[in-house]
Amino acid sequence: MAPNQPPSNNLINDQLSLHPSDKEVPAALSMMVDSMTSMIQRAKQDIEFVDQRARKDVEMVDLRARQDLERLDQRARKDVEMVDLRARQDLERLDQRARADHEKLKRDKGSRKTNP
Repeated sequence: MAPNQPPSNNLINDQLSLHPSDKEVPAALSMMVDSMTSMIQRAKQDIEFVDQRARKDVEMVDLRARQDLERLDQRARKDVEMVDLRARQDLERLDQRARADHEKLKRDKGSRKTNP
């Protein structure tokens, strides 16, 4: 063997390229970037779709809540009117009884004065 000759294992490494060619690396990176960009765009579209749907759902829930509140308010007003009517009727009956009792007391006092 000549002293200037490289060892045989270096010759094999030089002949066999275990690394991709310079053109393959940018192409692979470009494909990976394109793929990631596409995934990000789809994710943004999905988020926008979910956001729009959530807004519609919130609007629907809000509308239903407002309708329910309106119904409850109407029922409460009717209940208050009924309670007020009954209270007025009860007051009228109490007033009539009080007037009748007052008249009866007046008559009883008047009859005591005339009948000693």
